[in-house]
Amino acid sequence: MTLRADQVRDIPLRARRLCGLAWSGQFLWFSEADQNRIMAVDPFSGTVARRLDCPDVRTDLATRDGALLQVVGVERAVRTIDPDTGEVLGELPNPRPGHKLCGLEVSRHGRWLGYEDLRLIDLRDDDGLLLDSVPVSGAVAGVTVTDKHLVYADYPAGALTVVDLARRREIASYRVAGNPTGLTWDGGRVWYCDYTGCRLRAVTLPELTG
Repeated sequence: MTLRADQVRDIPLRARRLCGLAWSGQFLWFSEADQNRIMAVDPFSGTVARRLDCPDVRTDLATRDGALLQVVGVERAVRTIDPDTGEVLGELPNPRPGHKLCGLEVSRHGRWLGYEDLRLIDLRDDDGLLLDSVPVSGAVAGVTVTDKHLVYADYPAGALTVVDLARRREIASYRVAGNPTGLTWDGGRVWYCDYTGCRLRAVTLPELTG
């Protein structure tokens, strides 16, 4: 059964193709494929605090050790970017060449990479070694994680689905406004890019806050 998520925040943006979303502890960083930019937004005021050029933006965005990680290009490589200067610090190839890498998140467990076409979310270490794979029922458009749960966005279904990592199964699915792409977790709420509504939206999910 698909439930309805409680929306608690809504930030309209002057952006058209919202791809990725990440939380830095201060800003919400989102990527936009129409202008090929990554931007930082204050979650309280909605003010854009920083803009970085990033050619070939695709799908999701994450943070690691203060740097930004953005999926880029036709082959969907993962580019590391300095958030202060926009300098490219490195780039790693898509570990599943030819497949649609759409979700990206980094946690203490490693790097989570979600594939739309495979309906699969991989966990890999920094060298790309596969540590685990979690099969899912939906088309992955974005990924975020907490200590116990994984959440992925399903764009065509307009839903966020929660996966219990210990049991390795989906435990709840929530209908949300618009069509979600990039996801992030700020410690209390899940934020997502509403692609069709050109907004960042925050929702509370009971499984993550209970």
